[in-house]
Amino acid sequence: MSRSLFVLRYRNGEPEPLGMDLVRKILEPYVAADEDFQGGVLIRAADGHEVEVDINEVCLAVSRFPPGLFFDILAELVDRLGASVTPTDRPVILRKEEDRAHLPMEARQDAVAVGMTGRAIERFVSGS
Repeated sequence: MSRSLFVLRYRNGEPEPLGMDLVRKILEPYVAADEDFQGGVLIRAADGHEVEVDINEVCLAVSRFPPGLFFDILAELVDRLGASVTPTDRPVILRKEEDRAHLPMEARQDAVAVGMTGRAIERFVSGS
């Protein structure tokens, strides 16, 4: 079974555009090839792990994510975008407690504020 996670920014319970200029700026140093960011990109972390990131205006989706430094990239992305992470098999990850009020009602109660470091997010996502 494939595990996925989604990066979304919520306001008043609804997803809002992430801001593609900032997404590009954050991810460009890790893009494995000259890509135009339309639909998705292949990024490569400093540890050599690669991951395909599907992108649209309101969501970044990652399936089959690798361990390690990918999570540092994810932490920077989420923190700078003011977004949250929704793993398919875990509660929503908030960057700070104040973000809870912006989530859809059904996600608020179980959401967890996690420090925006790669290690903290990876630990939470892996359940350790």
